[in-house]
Amino acid sequence: MKKNISVIVCLVLSILVSALVYFSVHDRKVNPAFSEFEEEEQNREEYTILRSMHEFNMVKDPVTNQIPKSIVSTELAQAFSIPQKQNATGVFNRGENLNAYIPAGPNNIGGRTRAIAYDMRNSNVIIAGCISGGIYRSADGGNTWTRVTPQGDIHNFSTVAQDPRPAFRDTWYAAGGEPIANSASGPGAFYLSEPIWKSTDNGVTWNRLTTNIAGVGVGTLEVFDHPFDIVHKLFVNPVNGDVYVAGHRRLIRSLDGGLSWEQAFISPTAAGSATGQMDIVINNAGKLILAVNGGIPDVNTRGVWISTTGALNSWTRIAGGQTLNVDSVDGWRGNAYNGGSKRIILSLAPSNQNLLYVMYENGFDQNKGDIKPEADLFKLDISAGAAWTNLSGNMPDFPGGDRVGVDPIVVQGGYDMLVTVKPDDANVVFIGGTCLYRSTNGFSSTAGTSWIGGYGNTLPTLTIYPNSHPDIHALAFDPLNPNRAICGNDGGIQITADIMATVTATQPVTWNIIRNYQTLQYYHVGIDPVSGRNNFIGGAQDNGSQLRLDGSDDHQRIIGGDGGAAAMNKANGGTQIVYCSSQLGDMYRVTLSGGTPANLSNIKPSGLTATPGTSGFGDFVTYFKVDFDNPEDAYYVNFNRLFRTTSSSTVSSSGWTELTGVSSAVSPSNGSSISISALESTRGDYFPSHVLYIGTSNGKILRLDNPRNNAATATPVDITPPQITALNTGLYISDIAANPNNDEEVLAVVSNYSVGTNNTAINVWWTNNAKSSTPTWKLAEGNLTLPSVRSAQIVVKKDAGGTAVTEYYLGTSVGLFSAINIATNLQNNTPIAWVREGGNVLNFAVITSLDYRPQDNVLLVGTHGNGIFYANVGTPNFTPNLNTGVSDPVRNDKKFIQAAYPTIVSNNRIQYRIGNMFTIPGIVVQVYNSAGQLLFRKETLYQNGSLDVGRFAAGTYILTITSKDYKQQFVLPFVKEK
Repeated sequence: MKKNISVIVCLVLSILVSALVYFSVHDRKVNPAFSEFEEEEQNREEYTILRSMHEFNMVKDPVTNQIPKSIVSTELAQAFSIPQKQNATGVFNRGENLNAYIPAGPNNIGGRTRAIAYDMRNSNVIIAGCISGGIYRSADGGNTWTRVTPQGDIHNFSTVAQDPRPAFRDTWYAAGGEPIANSASGPGAFYLSEPIWKSTDNGVTWNRLTTNIAGVGVGTLEVFDHPFDIVHKLFVNPVNGDVYVAGHRRLIRSLDGGLSWEQAFISPTAAGSATGQMDIVINNAGKLILAVNGGIPDVNTRGVWISTTGALNSWTRIAGGQTLNVDSVDGWRGNAYNGGSKRIILSLAPSNQNLLYVMYENGFDQNKGDIKPEADLFKLDISAGAAWTNLSGNMPDFPGGDRVGVDPIVVQGGYDMLVTVKPDDANVVFIGGTCLYRSTNGFSSTAGTSWIGGYGNTLPTLTIYPNSHPDIHALAFDPLNPNRAICGNDGGIQITADIMATVTATQPVTWNIIRNYQTLQYYHVGIDPVSGRNNFIGGAQDNGSQLRLDGSDDHQRIIGGDGGAAAMNKANGGTQIVYCSSQLGDMYRVTLSGGTPANLSNIKPSGLTATPGTSGFGDFVTYFKVDFDNPEDAYYVNFNRLFRTTSSSTVSSSGWTELTGVSSAVSPSNGSSISISALESTRGDYFPSHVLYIGTSNGKILRLDNPRNNAATATPVDITPPQITALNTGLYISDIAANPNNDEEVLAVVSNYSVGTNNTAINVWWTNNAKSSTPTWKLAEGNLTLPSVRSAQIVVKKDAGGTAVTEYYLGTSVGLFSAINIATNLQNNTPIAWVREGGNVLNFAVITSLDYRPQDNVLLVGTHGNGIFYANVGTPNFTPNLNTGVSDPVRNDKKFIQAAYPTIVSNNRIQYRIGNMFTIPGIVVQVYNSAGQLLFRKETLYQNGSLDVGRFAAGTYILTITSKDYKQQFVLPFVKEK
C-alpha cells in the first residue's frame, strides 16, 4: 500500500469533523593546511593523458573507437534548430515558468586559458577565453567580462589574432581546438573547433567564416577531418592583412579576409592531433617563419621553414632537416624518431623583428628518470640568411631544486609551452612550462633567469606561486605599458603591474587574480541538501574541489589536483561536513567550521584495485555518491567495485564494506577496464523499499534493492534496456535520474555520440516501472538525437494552477534541454519535443553535471568551461516515498507512542511519551497543515520529547511520529489557539 500523506490528512480531518560560511576575498583562496594535496607533479603529463582518455571514452563510438567525423558541426546545427524555452515574442513555449539561470562563479579563478590579447590601441580591451568556455571580452582592463562567443556556436577557443595594420585594428580572428595525445585512432582532440571566427567591431561581435578550403579532402585515417578542427595559431600579415591559420598538418591562408581559403603548406601524411601541430609568425617586412612538429609522420615536412610570400611550395627549410648548415642546425634535437610529438613554437622580438626565439620539446622525459630540462631554446637571426644560436644549455634548472614535474623546466609532452619576448627589449625573454621563467639576457646565461610563476620557487617544499597557477600557456603585454602583463594558464588569467619586478629572490613578480572570468571546467557539482542554503561544491579539471558559500561567488579551493565527485552533508549548527575528491581514487571528508575548513581526512576505502602504471586507485575522475536525503549513506566507486558506508560522517578507510554482489555483476573479475559510471538513489527519508540505480561504462543499468541494509553479497537486478543489450558493445552510461516522488520513474542517459554506422538512437532512455524485474524502456531522444548527453535530472513541481508537473532536464555537449510530462508521449510512441534552456546565459555550454534540491526546487548546473549556474525551477512539489511499495505502518499503537497532549494547544508546546518498543531505531517527528503541507520535520532518538509549535499560526494541524523503519506511526490532530 502507498504511504501517501493525503491518506493521513483525510483520516485526521475525518477525526476532526467528528471531534494537525563565510568566504569572500578578492584573490583566490587556497587553504594552507591542505595545500599539500596538489597533483603529484611527476605525474602531470601522465594525468593529462588519463584526463583525455576519460573524456574520450565517454564520447567515442565503441565500435570504431573514434569520435564521429563532423560531429561538432552537426550536433551544434541540431541544437541550434531546437527552440528555446522562450520564443522570439517572449511567450513561453510551454505552460510553466521560464527559469532564470544565475551565474554562481567562481569569480576568483578561471579555467584553462590558451589565448589572451590586448587591443593594440587600448589596454582596457582584452580578448581571452577558456579552451571550452568560449571567447570573452573585457572593456575595462579585466575587471568585468562578457562572453561574446557567437550565439549558436561552439565554445572551444584557443588562439586569437588582431589585424596589426593601423587602419584595420577593429578586425580580429579567433579559432579553437586543442590537441591531446598523438594517436590518430586514440583520444585525438576533444575540444574540436571547426570555424574561424571574425570580428570587425573590435571583438564585440563575431561571425563564423567559411570552412571551404580549396583542395582539402577528408583525412580518412583521422578522427577529425578538417584543418580548422584544431587551430594551433592564427597570424595576420602586418604588410597586407593576409590571414594565416596554422591548422592540423596544413598551413591555410586567406587573401581576402576569410572569404576564401587556400593551402599554403601541406604535410600530406595523416597525423595524430599532437604531431600535426604547427606555429607561424610573420615579421613587419612580411617574411614568414613556420614551425612544423618534429614528430609529424612525413619527415620531409618537419622543422622550421621560411618564406617571403607564404604561397604553396615557396618554403625553404632552415632547421629539422638532414644537411647541416643547410636545412639542419648543429645541436638540434627537435626531431622525433619514435612516433612521438616534438612541438615547436616561435616568438618574434617586437623591437627587432629580425630576431626570433625557437623553443621545442627535446625528448627528455622526467617521468622516465631524465631529470633534465624538457625543452631546448634557440635564437634565430634572419637579417641575413639564418643565423642560429643554441641557448639550450641555459634553460631553467635551479640549483638544488630538482623535482620531477617542476624543476628543471617541464613541458608535459608539449601540453604547456610558451616563449615570448618583451615588446621593448629583445633580450627579455619569457618561457613557460609548468612554471613561468624570465631571462633578462635572452637566456645567454643562467645569471639573468628568475622563476616568476606557476609552482613556487620553494623546493623541496611544493607550493603554488602566490596568485599564479601551474601550466603556462599565454603571456600578453599592455600595449601602453610593456611592464604590465597578463598570463593565461590552467587556473585562468592573472595580471601583474610589473613583470620586471625583483620584489624578493623567490617571488620577484607580484600577481593578482583577474576576477569575474567564469570559465572553470567542472566534472561534478553538488548542492547543500538544506532548503534555502545555496552553498555549492564541485570538482574541477586541474583546479581541485571548489566550495561556494551562499552570498559570495568567490570560491574556496579545499583540495587540489583534478577534482571529481563532490557532495555536502547537512549542517549541524556552525559546522558542516563536505565530501570531495582528487584524481585516481582519493576521497576526502572535510569539516567546515563557520564556512572554513577545519580538518580533513582521506577516507578512500582500503584494499582497492590499483590504476595500472600509476600510484592511484581507480578512474582518473574519482566518483562516489552520497545519498542526498540520507547523507550518512555513501557509496564509493573503484572501477567495477562498489563500497558502502552508513556512517559517512565518521567512517575511516577501514570502515567501508565492499558490495561484492554489485562488483561481480558489473564485471566478474576485478580490473580497470570496466567502471561504475553513474549512481542514483531514491529520494526522501530512507525506507527498506529504496533502491540504488547503477550505470556502468560498458552499458549496463543495475538496480540494488534496499542498498543500506542488503547483504554485501546481494546481486543487483540487471534492468538494462534490451535495446542497449542487443547492441552488444560498451556504451557509457553517464548519468541516471530518478523521479524524487516516484523511484519507479527513471531517466538514464548515454554520452557516446554513436555506436556503429549511423546509429545515434542510443542516448536517452525512460521507464516508469524501473522496480519491476523487466522494466519497459522507451527511447526518449525525440528531436535531440546527435549530442553527447552527460547529465540528467527529473524535477517535480506545480504549475500556476496547482497541478503537478514533471519536468526532465538533459545536460549535453551543446547545452541544457528540458521537456515536460513525457510519459504520455512515450507511451503513445509520440516523439519528445525538447527545448533549450538558459538562452544566452547558458548558450551551448557543455553541461557535465546537474544536482537538484526538490525541497525548494533549486537546480544546480555544472559546465565544463563556464563555471556553475543555478535556478529556481518552479513551485516545489516534493512528496517522497509515495510509490515505494511499502505497506502502511501500524498506526496509533500505544506500545509505540503512549500519548501526546494537549490536542488544543494554548501554551505553544505538545508533549509526547513513548511506549516500550525499544528496538525502534529512531523516530521522525513531523507537522502538517490541514492541506497536507509539511511544516516541520525532526529526526530524533526513540525517547520522550516535546515540540514547540509557537511559530505556527492559529489553526488545525496534524502531528505524526513515525518509526524510521516505517513500521509504526502515531497520528494526532491538534488545534493551535491564538
